Amino acid sequence: MSSTTTPDAAPNVDQSRDGTRLRVELSGEFEASDVITAMARARHVAEECDTEFAVLVDVREFTARGNALAALGEWEMFLRMAGATAVVRVGDEDAVGGADRRAASIEAAERILSRQ
Repeated sequence: MSSTTTPDAAPNVDQSRDGTRLRVELSGEFEASDVITAMARARHVAEECDTEFAVLVDVREFTARGNALAALGEWEMFLRMAGATAVVRVGDEDAVGGADRRAASIEAAERILSRQ
């Protein structure tokens, strides 16, 4: 993370055991460069997922600084182009960004992804 990022800002990227889901959780304040670093990690994890995988991007605790929200949208579109069958952003924000859909909770996002 950049030196301007708050110390408690943390990205978490993991995949489901069956390789069909990639989960990206961003919590804290992020600059665009921090988003790029986190999403680059997500891209590497995505390479280990099944050929048909879905992405859940949890931004409920995410605070964008500068162009961080635009960077997140671009990376969500990139993951879609990289083979994700769906990208769902979880949070209260109205902007969907590069995600296919928006959900207010993890449970709602999982329901959306289950229908894919």
